[in-house]
Amino acid sequence: MLLSAAIAGVGGIVGIVAVTVGGGVTLGVPLLLLLGHPAATAIATVKFALIGSFATGALVHRRDQRSEVAVPWLLWPLCIVGSVAGSLLATGMDERLLKILVVVLMAVVLWITYRTDLSSREAAAAQGGPRMSAGGVATVFALCVYSGFFGAGFGTFLIFALMHFFGLNFVQSASVMTRINLLVVGASVSTFASKGVIDFQLGIPLLLGCAVGGMMGAWTAKTLSPPRMKVVFLVFSMLLGSKLLWDAMVPV
Repeated sequence: MLLSAAIAGVGGIVGIVAVTVGGGVTLGVPLLLLLGHPAATAIATVKFALIGSFATGALVHRRDQRSEVAVPWLLWPLCIVGSVAGSLLATGMDERLLKILVVVLMAVVLWITYRTDLSSREAAAAQGGPRMSAGGVATVFALCVYSGFFGAGFGTFLIFALMHFFGLNFVQSASVMTRINLLVVGASVSTFASKGVIDFQLGIPLLLGCAVGGMMGAWTAKTLSPPRMKVVFLVFSMLLGSKLLWDAMVPV
């Protein structure tokens, strides 16, 4: 019971970060790896739990007219295809190689996030909906493949892709990111479940915590300044990444 409560608490933190600056996978996966879970199981279980945060976060954004925006319909089927393709890649890889890639991808995500100005000016959405962009559609599809495979920083990358290619502002991008995340995570989790790699004993309390965190995170995305959320993301990720790297370099 105490362990489940602690896991739910961690899920709350993961859920908050996931729907604000992105990085729920970056925070959650290393924690499960440090608990001794195989890499594929850690990724699958965290993605299962993140369904809770994106579902509640999407509901909160839906009630806010400022973040209400439509996106090109073509994105939705492409997001599903990309996510499923990426999840198949993850479950079919060698575990040792996957662990090494987790550390490398964390380092890349941290560096890009550190170099990115989350307080950059907001771009107004085009009248009648976001503008269509072939480059934007291709970028979102590639990110969805990446999300199905690992997904660290996917939300952050997606927010800036939506701002750059579709002309959305930060709040609108966070709202669309949450909806796309709900779709692609759901698609990849269905693949993980068919492979039997989800640890539901940890995943369910983690999901409940993420659901609460998703509501808090969606509210935070509209109130707390982006630079402060970036600091939270960087601090937690660096601490977890350092511990994971230490364990990888110094065998017990």
